[in-house]
Amino acid sequence: MDFPPMTGHDLINVVRVSEPVALVREHEAAERAEDYPKLAGAGRPDFGVAEQHGPTWRIVGLGCMEPQGARADLAAHLRASLKDADEAVRAEGLAVAARLDPEEGEPAGGNEWVVADRRYRIVRTQGYVRLGADGPEPVRSTDTEPPTEHPACGFALEPAAPASPADAALRLDLINLVPAPGTVSPEALDEAAAALGAYPGVVLLPVDYVVVEQCEGSWLPVTRGHGPKEARRSLGLYFETVLPRIGLPGRPPPTPEELAPYLAAAARLSEESRNEFTVHDRRFRVIRVINTIRVGPDGPEPARPTDEHLWDP
Repeated sequence: MDFPPMTGHDLINVVRVSEPVALVREHEAAERAEDYPKLAGAGRPDFGVAEQHGPTWRIVGLGCMEPQGARADLAAHLRASLKDADEAVRAEGLAVAARLDPEEGEPAGGNEWVVADRRYRIVRTQGYVRLGADGPEPVRSTDTEPPTEHPACGFALEPAAPASPADAALRLDLINLVPAPGTVSPEALDEAAAALGAYPGVVLLPVDYVVVEQCEGSWLPVTRGHGPKEARRSLGLYFETVLPRIGLPGRPPPTPEELAPYLAAAARLSEESRNEFTVHDRRFRVIRVINTIRVGPDGPEPARPTDEHLWDP
């Protein structure tokens, strides 16, 4: 089956902002771009599943650490979503699911499958953070909690949709970003350069929020959430359930006396709206992670060959 190309993959449709709340967001975005002018990758890419139905691509799910995890998620999605489908379509989808997540043997590789009139693709996303003189960009006053538990699920990839001036400028800044030489393998660097031509557009996905700790000049991730409150709550849960057993990254488990201020902080985190706080002389900050996906005439960028070995020793 032939599928239509993604229209407007290389366009940025800038529109004037006039609504008062949007104007406030624009003003804060401009201030943050000045205060935190550098964009840096927020760790390794994530992987997920996108679906094309007609001309539209939508995100099915994200958040996998490797492509194979996304393939297993696609198998689960097909098994769940096709329960009431036509018998022939259901059989076709279950056959794909059985190859992706078999009861025995090795799962199938690959990045693309077609079931009836829908095309599924394993896609890669990359997060970025803004950096300034005092570290990574914290939560903005105009950031809000997402309307759903998983805001990226069902998100339409529409590169030509109207974009505010701030979002347009951000996309322009991101278009040609590739890893710095020496930070990834030569093969991965070649793939990143090739992606600039094959998938020249960038679509902004819903922002994530990560709690980081400042450690000897670096900022290390501790917990995350889809909204600022969720990130704070996850840190509180971390203090209550994980910290007593394994400690913070790079540190041993705390003694009962050392644990007390963390438990006190956990009780306050779900109620407070601060984005920076200190516990037992340790500095934490809730930061925003800009999630992106590259797009081209063929749709969203799939997993790259070197992505299959991201976690190899």
